[in-house]
Amino acid sequence: MDWTTGAEILVEALVYEGVETIFGYPGGAVLRIYDELWRARERITHYLVRHEQGAVHMAEGYARATGRVGVVLVTSGPGATNAVTGIANAYMDSTPLVVITGQVPKHLIGTDAFQEVDTVGITRPCVKHNYLVRDARELAGVVREAFYLARSGRPGPVVIDIPRDVSAARADHSRLDHVGFPFTAAPPALDRKAAERAFAAIRDAKRPVLYVGGGIVNSGAAEPLRRFAERLRLPVAPTLMGLGGFPSSHPLCLGMLGMHGTYTANMAVAECDLLVALGVRFDDRVTGKLATFAPHARVIHVDIDPANIGKNARRRWRSRPT
Repeated sequence: MDWTTGAEILVEALVYEGVETIFGYPGGAVLRIYDELWRARERITHYLVRHEQGAVHMAEGYARATGRVGVVLVTSGPGATNAVTGIANAYMDSTPLVVITGQVPKHLIGTDAFQEVDTVGITRPCVKHNYLVRDARELAGVVREAFYLARSGRPGPVVIDIPRDVSAARADHSRLDHVGFPFTAAPPALDRKAAERAFAAIRDAKRPVLYVGGGIVNSGAAEPLRRFAERLRLPVAPTLMGLGGFPSSHPLCLGMLGMHGTYTANMAVAECDLLVALGVRFDDRVTGKLATFAPHARVIHVDIDPANIGKNARRRWRSRPT
């Protein structure tokens, strides 16, 4: 099948990715995309919001409730900048989103045109990746890559910025199943020696605690975590983002950890001799003052993002193995 405009290619690419729900607010730079969404209304449901920030937060909730990638559509300029708060929140909370923003026509980029902002530059610090699409023929490949990046590894938001003339441009295109993908990510290999050292540390500990976060929820590891905790009789202290990753009514659950958490969880961590941190980032709402957080503990830190390991706690545990 051949599609004639960039807007139609975009909508068909979203359908191909399994998108059924979009949250958004229309504007001049994305009107052609909205025309195509209306034509595809039997396949994609669009929820009209009152503010672009609300659209992103709704997509975050959708992503967390369904386990799918949330999708947002907003216009250029103030539409894109209004969405930044939600994008930053999704980035911090590892929520998979694809945010599609309109942009002024290519020949007006850099001229301070009406409702022009540097969306790529503004969002760069708070996304996994972003794109400025300059050719309608690139749209299908960009959409496929964006969805892969949003949901793989540590999930997060990806922005696709589409100039108005690109969504209007006519382009021939082959079927989406012919779109090549530039790379595949191999799953990380298990470091057996590190795993054996970790198990020995857990076996020898007198007061171990599992400190678990959103990584457990995002990876679907709730059931393996429950079996692991029960097998070794390890108490579990989830973070706010980790709630739901371990049953709150379970006898081994200490309740939420951190400044808004339970006395039991915080005292257990304060007195533990081994802290097994799974899918967490040691943020300040959990640790408070690092010098007094788990002062007697050795630490085992496991996370899908190597940048998180030792990022916040390296000064505190600089001389201790993690």
